[in-house]
Amino acid sequence: MSPDHTPRTILPIPDVTHVGLTTYDAKDPDTSYPPIRDIRPPDGAPNVLVILIDDVGFGASSAFGGPCQTPNFEKLAASGLRY
Repeated sequence: MSPDHTPRTILPIPDVTHVGLTTYDAKDPDTSYPPIRDIRPPDGAPNVLVILIDDVGFGASSAFGGPCQTPNFEKLAASGLRY
């Protein structure tokens, strides 16, 4: 894999591997860090929002007919895909 190619088969996108010892010392300002790269989606990539909520029953939210009122989830669900 070339350094200018970021794998997009796993989410979240993996961190850059460390390049060696990282010191937090004002006496050693030459510590080398991996370069910070701006990661952008490919042209034409769809907008996808995945919401994962732990410890909530499937039918608990009002978006799925449950008793817990979740108006913001209802707005998202009305304009998207629910499963």
